[in-house]
Amino acid sequence: MDFDQRLRLHYDSLSDNEKEMVKFIQSHAAEVADSSITDLGAKMLSSKSSVLRLSKKLGFRGYSELKFILKQSLASDNFEPADLVAELQNDIQRTLQYVRQTNFQLLLDKMKEADTLVLYATGFSQSNATKEFANDLFISGRTNFLIAGESNLKIISNKLTSQDLVIVTSLSGNTHGIRDAIKTLKISNVPLCSVTSFGTNYLTEHADYSLYYEAGLLPNVNGQEPIYSMTCLNLILSILSRKYKEFILFDE
Repeated sequence: MDFDQRLRLHYDSLSDNEKEMVKFIQSHAAEVADSSITDLGAKMLSSKSSVLRLSKKLGFRGYSELKFILKQSLASDNFEPADLVAELQNDIQRTLQYVRQTNFQLLLDKMKEADTLVLYATGFSQSNATKEFANDLFISGRTNFLIAGESNLKIISNKLTSQDLVIVTSLSGNTHGIRDAIKTLKISNVPLCSVTSFGTNYLTEHADYSLYYEAGLLPNVNGQEPIYSMTCLNLILSILSRKYKEFILFDE
């Protein structure tokens, strides 16, 4: 797993200061790859312990491993400019390959049987995709409630039971603001389905059902926060809605 993939998995768990440190590392990657941990701490107006803590939060065993992976990432960046259409095709193929290997039956059963189906998205792009998903389910006769805002999720999490189902769509699955609501859902034995990019994360660790999609990193002309393609989130949700339609039309 390269540096950007690790960053994608753990970005939402970083503090604001750590996100600023990541920006420095990304914009000075070659310099960082040849810097000692003490020198890097000084360059970022931080400390050796802060750099080590950031390394571990990104999933590295230490700063030495971060530098090693960063050097590998730099080496791969020296090849020809990326073919973004080909990368999108690869993302779609990997997501479809995952779909072919996944049994949706238990989730489809629960979606049909749930007294209340709640949908929640952790970001703007996720929300757009989830709105389309909610509409598709309505067309198939599956009433659902699309919840917006962390506070609203907390409120409704106290009112649900084991006869309901919550589906949460996310990029990293590590959004800090919904953790209390997720804990409440688990205490009340409310079934939870996570829909996240590939990788282990907080949501999948607490979910009864998990679906995954590929979220490729896109070039950012502004050179600031990483941008990910959410095309495959739309794809996996579209597949789930179609499988649900097939289930209620042909499998009953």
